[in-house]
Amino acid sequence: MEFESLTYQFPVVKTQIEPGLTIVHTAMGDGSPVVFIHGLGSYIPAWNKNLLPLSKHFRCIAIDLPGYGKSSKSLHPGTMDYYAEVVIKLMDKLGINKFNICGHSMGGVIAFKLAIEFPERVDKLFLSAPGGAETYSEDEKLLVENFISTDRMISNDDKQIRNNVLVNFHHFPLDAQFMISDRIAIRKAKEFPLHAEIIARSASDVINSDVPFRLSGVKSKTMIIFGDNDKMIPNRFVHPELTPQKMIDTFKQNIQSVNIKIYPECGHFPQFEHPEIFNRDLIEFIL
Repeated sequence: MEFESLTYQFPVVKTQIEPGLTIVHTAMGDGSPVVFIHGLGSYIPAWNKNLLPLSKHFRCIAIDLPGYGKSSKSLHPGTMDYYAEVVIKLMDKLGINKFNICGHSMGGVIAFKLAIEFPERVDKLFLSAPGGAETYSEDEKLLVENFISTDRMISNDDKQIRNNVLVNFHHFPLDAQFMISDRIAIRKAKEFPLHAEIIARSASDVINSDVPFRLSGVKSKTMIIFGDNDKMIPNRFVHPELTPQKMIDTFKQNIQSVNIKIYPECGHFPQFEHPEIFNRDLIEFIL
């Protein structure tokens, strides 16, 4: 299967933000714009349970980051700065001056970067299990980079791919099976090696990002959602001693205006495991 053949639940638009770089995104609803930024290795369908109900209240723009989903696959740095600039260029093309952000995991780190670097463009942040609070030693960085390497992703078998998805959930929803099936299918895509390399670069920049040291620069009103059974944040692989509460404390100590809510019986995908509560909380917070 090629990336272009992936099944998306909602219509998407292709916007060329510069020569050779096309961003695929949704264009749903009216009202205050909310930009949805997915996590590492993910894509627009990660928001399947959110976009339709939320589009009744907001202009929902869910994007495939470059290198992911149906967006362009040309090699790029994969840095949080690069992704933030891509979002700004897309908003410029769409004629949107100020926008809210809903970011998941790595998308939360990108959201923080946007709020820090482009405060005049960002209104509110509503973040689902965001990164951005952990710091890594040089040895820890090497461990993570070796684990999420291009070669490893290319060589992952069906069982490993399935496990990589399942670890994101506390109770895996049957309607999330497509996340496993799609990841298995795109291994045969001609652009998959580029996709794998971009994921590796993205993962490396998440752990090298300056965001944890600049959280006090986030002036946007922020709400953060965590699952109490999140196995991804903090990174259990290199930080077994850290707890989700320590991540929460870091956010509270550094971000001027932040509210944090913990969903019980929930993993790293609050928007998919508890969509009704998630959607309600987002609507109340943004409005």
